[in-house]
Amino acid sequence: MEKPLGLWYFKYCRLPFCLKLCFLYLSVFPAHLEISTRQLYQLWIAEGFIPDNSEATAEKDLELLINRGFVDTRKRGAGGTINTCSVHGRCRPVLLSVAFEAKFVFFPFGDPKGKSRKNVKRINVFEKQSDFAHLDDYDSHMHSLVLDLGSLVLIHYLSGIENLFLLRYLKLNIPSLKSLPSPLLSNLLNLYTLDMPFSYIDHTADEFWKMNNLRHLNFGSITLPAHPRKYCRSLENLNFISALHPCCCTEDILGRLPNLRNLRIWGDLSYYQSLLSQSLCTLTCLESLKLVSESKMPTLSKIVLVEYQFPPRLTHLSFSNTELMEDPKSRASSSRKLTCGSDGFPNLKVLHLKSMLWLEEWTMGIGAMPKLECLIINPCAYLKKMPEQPWCIKSLNKFNCWWPQLELRQKLREFEDKEQYGIQLYPYGI
Repeated sequence: MEKPLGLWYFKYCRLPFCLKLCFLYLSVFPAHLEISTRQLYQLWIAEGFIPDNSEATAEKDLELLINRGFVDTRKRGAGGTINTCSVHGRCRPVLLSVAFEAKFVFFPFGDPKGKSRKNVKRINVFEKQSDFAHLDDYDSHMHSLVLDLGSLVLIHYLSGIENLFLLRYLKLNIPSLKSLPSPLLSNLLNLYTLDMPFSYIDHTADEFWKMNNLRHLNFGSITLPAHPRKYCRSLENLNFISALHPCCCTEDILGRLPNLRNLRIWGDLSYYQSLLSQSLCTLTCLESLKLVSESKMPTLSKIVLVEYQFPPRLTHLSFSNTELMEDPKSRASSSRKLTCGSDGFPNLKVLHLKSMLWLEEWTMGIGAMPKLECLIINPCAYLKKMPEQPWCIKSLNKFNCWWPQLELRQKLREFEDKEQYGIQLYPYGI
């Protein structure tokens, strides 16, 4: 029998469980009906709700909330990961009451006259720039601040942000921003998440290397400074970067990010071929890697795949708009062919080949990708031949293929009825 929802129920819940659920709801109220799980995990981590600061642990906690009926899954991505979620409608009134009565968090929209500002420990500012102006009015009991103005297009970062020492989560939308100056970074030493997905940063001040609490860095593109060596150390807590400019992929920079688990690299990959191919292996904890080519030349970017030393723990690998060459000296025989050697990618679970229109043939060596679960090729308009090895991988349960040629489509029809492969051809009905 389902337990009734009320204040008494949350009173006897495990406290971390209740706090996570309240914060999930308050993070999307009133502006959004659903929230990105990556954003949610970072909010939880910034608030200290995840003891080991791991997104994997946060994901398990979210699954628990889903299984108990408090949270609904909205969208899932490759490999079954949850992309977005929302709080169940029946929970909302109770969660709001619990949060405000316990002074768990303060929202300016919930108390426009500021009567409940005293003794509040958390403040969330979402969407309204005017709410930011009143942050100096709060009591000294406050120990964390979340500032999310991502829905507003700003010309520059707001004056005074650099003085918010307690800021843990910062999201801004500033397309014109090209640099992260010293004043902005030097005082934000408690910052866990810096999220500016529409900014392309050409210069970052050396103070970046003093932000030891930083865990999540999200930009359209960001260029990191060389390590200043003096008075700075490695950023051991940083576990997510998107999107890093390839010029920063030196052994000195990547070697000072020892616990990086998710990395997206965006830029002219072929120009930085030698730099990338030798330095990625220093990221021994890396689990997810996305390589996105954006070349100034009209031709596709070319990567010599066999030169790359990929991190051994990779579970997710994505190539986008990239021409992967097996041998640069023999374009005729290899430039339209993708080869994965024997026993390659021993831990890979998800492989995504995106916008690789040049690809005609793909081969795999014996024992390659033995743990592969999900394969996505979008599109594969010119791919004529696929290797036989994927059909021998017992863990493969999802294969999405967009716009396959007739020859390949007929071959895939032989396996389409076998449910264990989860074959889906797009568009539907082709």
